[in-house]
Amino acid sequence: MTLPKGVIDPEPKTPDEMFVGWASAPKVDRRFLLGALPLGLAGAGGGAWLIANELDDPGAGVWLTGATHEVAGALVTDPYPMLRLADPSMPGGVRTVLIVAQGKCTSALQLDDQRGRPVIARGVLIQRKGRQMLEVPLFQDDWLSPTKMDMIAAQLSPPVKPLGAAHLSGAIMDTKCFFGVMRPGRGKTHKACASLCIRGGIPPSFWVRTKTGAEAVLLMTTADGGPMPMDILPLVADPVEAAGEIVQVGDLLQFRADVAAYRRI
Repeated sequence: MTLPKGVIDPEPKTPDEMFVGWASAPKVDRRFLLGALPLGLAGAGGGAWLIANELDDPGAGVWLTGATHEVAGALVTDPYPMLRLADPSMPGGVRTVLIVAQGKCTSALQLDDQRGRPVIARGVLIQRKGRQMLEVPLFQDDWLSPTKMDMIAAQLSPPVKPLGAAHLSGAIMDTKCFFGVMRPGRGKTHKACASLCIRGGIPPSFWVRTKTGAEAVLLMTTADGGPMPMDILPLVADPVEAAGEIVQVGDLLQFRADVAAYRRI
Protein backbone atom coordinates (compact mmCIF):
# COMPACT_ATOMS: atom_id res chain seq x y z
CA MET A 1 0.00 0.00 0.00
CA THR A 2 1.37 3.39 -0.91
CA LEU A 3 0.60 6.32 1.36
CA PRO A 4 -0.43 9.58 -0.19
CA LYS A 5 2.49 11.87 -0.71
CA GLY A 6 3.01 14.40 2.12
CA VAL A 7 1.04 12.50 4.77
CA ILE A 8 4.12 10.95 6.39
CA ASP A 9 7.70 11.88 5.69
CA PRO A 10 9.69 8.72 6.10
CA GLU A 11 12.97 9.05 8.17
CA PRO A 12 16.00 9.22 5.99
CA LYS A 13 18.15 6.18 6.50
CA THR A 14 21.55 7.05 8.09
CA PRO A 15 24.25 4.48 7.76
CA ASP A 16 25.86 3.34 11.05
CA GLU A 17 29.20 5.07 11.59
CA MET A 18 32.01 2.61 12.23
CA PHE A 19 35.68 3.22 13.04
CA VAL A 20 38.01 2.28 10.21
CA GLY A 21 41.72 2.68 10.82
CA TRP A 22 42.56 4.17 7.45
CA ALA A 23 39.52 6.43 7.27
CA SER A 24 38.55 9.61 9.09
CA ALA A 25 37.09 9.12 12.57
CA PRO A 26 33.33 9.36 12.79
CA LYS A 27 32.01 12.78 13.77
CA VAL A 28 30.57 11.56 17.05
CA ASP A 29 33.97 10.13 18.06
CA ARG A 30 35.77 13.31 17.06
CA ARG A 31 33.43 15.42 19.18
CA PHE A 32 33.92 13.12 22.17
CA LEU A 33 37.71 13.13 21.87
CA LEU A 34 37.92 16.90 21.47
CA GLY A 35 35.85 17.35 24.61
CA ALA A 36 37.60 14.66 26.68
CA LEU A 37 41.19 15.52 25.73
CA PRO A 38 41.55 18.69 27.85
CA LEU A 39 40.02 16.91 30.84
CA GLY A 40 42.35 13.94 30.41
CA LEU A 41 45.42 16.16 30.17
CA ALA A 42 44.38 18.15 33.23
CA GLY A 43 43.77 14.96 35.20
CA ALA A 44 47.11 13.44 34.20
CA GLY A 45 48.96 16.65 35.08
CA GLY A 46 47.23 16.91 38.43
CA GLY A 47 47.98 13.28 39.25
CA ALA A 48 51.64 13.71 38.32
CA TRP A 49 51.87 16.80 40.54
CA LEU A 50 50.36 14.97 43.50
CA ILE A 51 52.77 12.03 43.11
CA ALA A 52 55.81 14.28 42.71
CA ASN A 53 54.75 16.35 45.73
CA GLU A 54 54.82 13.23 47.92
CA LEU A 55 58.38 12.22 46.90
CA ASP A 56 61.40 13.00 49.06
CA ASP A 57 63.67 15.85 48.09
CA PRO A 58 66.45 14.22 46.01
CA GLY A 59 69.01 16.44 47.70
CA ALA A 60 71.66 18.82 46.50
CA GLY A 61 74.20 16.27 45.26
CA VAL A 62 75.73 16.59 41.78
CA TRP A 63 77.74 14.24 39.57
CA LEU A 64 79.98 16.33 37.31
CA THR A 65 80.40 13.83 34.48
CA GLY A 66 81.09 16.44 31.81
CA ALA A 67 84.76 16.95 32.68
CA THR A 68 87.83 15.25 34.12
CA HIS A 69 89.14 16.88 37.28
CA GLU A 70 92.61 16.74 38.80
CA VAL A 71 93.06 16.75 42.56
CA ALA A 72 96.49 16.95 44.19
CA GLY A 73 97.00 15.95 47.81
CA ALA A 74 98.24 13.33 50.23
CA LEU A 75 96.86 9.85 49.58
CA VAL A 76 95.42 8.14 52.68
CA THR A 77 93.72 4.74 52.84
CA ASP A 78 92.72 4.56 56.52
CA PRO A 79 89.87 4.21 57.25
CA TYR A 80 88.89 4.68 53.58
CA PRO A 81 90.69 5.88 50.42
CA MET A 82 90.88 9.67 50.36
CA LEU A 83 93.01 12.64 49.42
CA ARG A 84 93.80 15.35 51.95
CA LEU A 85 94.50 18.81 50.56
CA ALA A 86 96.08 21.62 52.51
CA ASP A 87 93.36 24.25 53.00
CA PRO A 88 93.70 26.79 55.82
CA SER A 89 90.04 27.75 55.51
CA MET A 90 88.87 24.25 56.56
CA PRO A 91 88.78 22.76 60.08
CA GLY A 92 92.16 21.23 60.89
CA GLY A 93 93.71 22.97 57.89
CA VAL A 94 92.80 20.19 55.46
CA ARG A 95 90.09 19.46 52.93
CA THR A 96 89.22 15.81 52.35
CA VAL A 97 88.22 14.31 49.01
CA LEU A 98 87.05 10.69 49.21
CA ILE A 99 88.17 8.34 46.41
CA VAL A 100 85.86 5.77 44.83
CA ALA A 101 86.11 3.71 41.66
CA GLN A 102 83.73 3.61 38.75
CA GLY A 103 80.97 1.14 39.44
CA LYS A 104 81.06 -0.64 42.78
CA CYS A 105 84.64 -1.94 42.94
CA THR A 106 86.54 0.59 45.02
CA SER A 107 88.18 -2.20 47.03
CA ALA A 108 89.93 -3.31 43.80
CA LEU A 109 91.95 -0.07 43.54
CA GLN A 110 95.69 -0.61 43.93
CA LEU A 111 96.74 2.19 46.28
CA ASP A 112 99.34 0.74 48.62
CA ASP A 113 102.36 1.87 46.59
CA GLN A 114 101.35 5.53 46.79
CA ARG A 115 99.89 5.58 50.29
CA GLY A 116 101.16 8.46 52.40
CA ARG A 117 102.65 10.27 49.40
CA PRO A 118 101.67 13.38 47.45
CA VAL A 119 99.82 12.40 44.28
CA ILE A 120 97.65 13.77 41.51
CA ALA A 121 94.40 11.89 40.99
CA ARG A 122 92.22 12.31 37.90
CA GLY A 123 88.54 11.52 37.75
CA VAL A 124 85.00 12.82 37.95
CA LEU A 125 83.89 14.94 40.89
CA ILE A 126 80.84 14.10 42.97
CA GLN A 127 79.83 16.64 45.58
CA ARG A 128 77.10 17.45 48.05
CA LYS A 129 76.96 20.44 50.36
CA GLY A 130 80.69 21.05 50.45
CA ARG A 131 81.66 17.37 50.63
CA GLN A 132 83.61 16.06 47.66
CA MET A 133 84.42 12.68 46.16
CA LEU A 134 86.52 11.73 43.15
CA GLU A 135 85.32 8.83 41.00
CA VAL A 136 88.37 7.33 39.28
CA PRO A 137 88.59 4.81 36.40
CA LEU A 138 89.13 1.28 37.64
CA PHE A 139 90.84 -0.15 34.55
CA GLN A 140 93.28 2.67 33.77
CA ASP A 141 96.76 2.97 35.18
CA ASP A 142 97.28 6.68 34.57
CA TRP A 143 94.59 8.14 36.84
CA LEU A 144 97.03 8.32 39.75
CA SER A 145 100.58 9.66 39.53
CA PRO A 146 103.15 10.85 42.09
CA THR A 147 103.94 14.54 42.28
CA LYS A 148 106.24 16.87 44.17
CA MET A 149 104.58 19.20 46.62
CA ASP A 150 105.12 20.50 50.12
CA MET A 151 102.84 18.74 52.57
CA ILE A 152 101.77 19.86 56.00
CA ALA A 153 101.58 17.42 58.90
CA ALA A 154 97.77 17.61 59.01
CA GLN A 155 97.50 16.03 55.58
CA LEU A 156 98.82 12.73 56.92
CA SER A 157 97.74 13.09 60.53
CA PRO A 158 94.95 15.66 60.93
CA PRO A 159 93.85 16.80 64.37
CA VAL A 160 91.32 14.51 66.04
CA LYS A 161 88.70 16.30 68.10
CA PRO A 162 86.19 14.23 70.12
CA LEU A 163 82.79 15.94 70.15
CA GLY A 164 81.13 13.67 72.68
CA ALA A 165 78.83 10.70 72.92
CA ALA A 166 75.62 10.70 70.90
CA HIS A 167 72.57 8.53 70.40
CA LEU A 168 71.51 8.97 66.78
CA SER A 169 68.76 7.62 64.56
CA GLY A 170 68.75 7.63 60.79
CA ALA A 171 69.70 5.44 57.85
CA ILE A 172 72.91 3.88 56.59
CA MET A 173 73.74 4.78 52.99
CA ASP A 174 76.73 4.52 50.69
CA THR A 175 78.48 7.85 50.24
CA LYS A 176 78.84 7.61 46.46
CA CYS A 177 75.16 7.43 45.58
CA PHE A 178 74.15 9.70 48.43
CA PHE A 179 76.62 12.40 47.39
CA GLY A 180 75.02 12.72 43.97
CA VAL A 181 75.30 9.69 41.69
CA MET A 182 71.74 8.64 42.49
CA ARG A 183 68.97 11.13 43.28
CA PRO A 184 67.75 10.33 45.83
CA GLY A 185 70.43 7.88 46.94
CA ARG A 186 68.61 6.71 50.06
CA GLY A 187 65.54 4.88 51.25
CA LYS A 188 64.17 1.36 50.86
CA THR A 189 64.22 1.51 47.06
CA HIS A 190 67.98 2.07 47.23
CA LYS A 191 68.75 -0.78 49.65
CA ALA A 192 70.15 -3.27 47.13
CA CYS A 193 72.30 -0.65 45.39
CA ALA A 194 73.66 0.77 48.64
CA SER A 195 74.50 -2.71 49.92
CA LEU A 196 76.45 -3.53 46.77
CA CYS A 197 78.33 -0.21 46.93
CA ILE A 198 79.37 -0.72 50.55
CA ARG A 199 80.31 -4.35 49.83
CA GLY A 200 82.52 -3.02 47.01
CA GLY A 201 84.50 -0.77 49.33
CA ILE A 202 82.59 2.52 49.09
CA PRO A 203 82.52 4.21 52.52
CA PRO A 204 79.20 3.99 54.39
CA SER A 205 77.58 7.12 55.76
CA PHE A 206 75.05 7.62 58.51
CA TRP A 207 72.35 10.02 57.35
CA VAL A 208 70.56 11.58 60.32
CA ARG A 209 68.15 14.42 60.87
CA THR A 210 67.99 16.44 64.05
CA LYS A 211 64.78 17.38 65.83
CA THR A 212 64.90 20.74 64.08
CA GLY A 213 64.97 19.06 60.66
CA ALA A 214 68.63 19.75 59.95
CA GLU A 215 70.49 17.10 57.94
CA ALA A 216 73.81 15.60 58.97
CA VAL A 217 75.91 13.06 57.07
CA LEU A 218 78.55 11.31 59.16
CA LEU A 219 81.27 9.01 57.88
CA MET A 220 80.80 5.67 59.63
CA THR A 221 83.69 3.88 61.33
CA THR A 222 84.08 1.30 64.05
CA ALA A 223 84.46 2.44 67.65
CA ASP A 224 88.25 2.60 67.23
CA GLY A 225 88.08 4.56 63.96
CA GLY A 226 88.57 1.65 61.55
CA PRO A 227 86.53 0.76 58.45
CA MET A 228 83.09 -0.73 59.01
CA PRO A 229 82.95 -4.52 58.48
CA MET A 230 80.50 -6.19 56.11
CA ASP A 231 78.37 -7.25 59.10
CA ILE A 232 76.63 -3.87 58.73
CA LEU A 233 75.08 -4.80 55.34
CA PRO A 234 71.76 -6.25 56.64
CA LEU A 235 70.99 -2.87 58.26
CA VAL A 236 71.66 -0.73 55.20
CA ALA A 237 68.76 1.59 54.21
CA ASP A 238 66.63 0.53 57.19
CA PRO A 239 65.65 2.98 59.94
CA VAL A 240 68.24 2.36 62.67
CA GLU A 241 69.61 3.91 65.82
CA ALA A 242 72.93 3.61 67.58
CA ALA A 243 74.88 4.98 70.51
CA GLY A 244 78.40 6.03 69.66
CA GLU A 245 80.84 8.93 69.57
CA ILE A 246 81.08 11.82 67.14
CA VAL A 247 84.68 12.66 66.28
CA GLN A 248 85.98 15.39 64.00
CA VAL A 249 89.02 14.29 62.00
CA GLY A 250 90.28 17.27 60.06
CA ASP A 251 87.23 18.54 58.21
CA LEU A 252 85.27 15.27 58.38
CA LEU A 253 82.79 14.21 61.01
CA GLN A 254 82.91 10.53 61.91
CA PHE A 255 80.34 8.53 63.82
CA ARG A 256 82.24 5.84 65.67
CA ALA A 257 80.23 2.83 66.76
CA ASP A 258 80.64 -0.92 66.29
CA VAL A 259 78.08 -2.93 64.33
CA ALA A 260 76.62 -4.35 67.55
CA ALA A 261 75.59 -0.83 68.61
CA TYR A 262 73.08 -0.50 65.74
CA ARG A 263 69.54 -1.74 65.88
CA ARG A 264 66.43 -1.32 63.74
CA ILE A 265 63.68 1.01 64.92
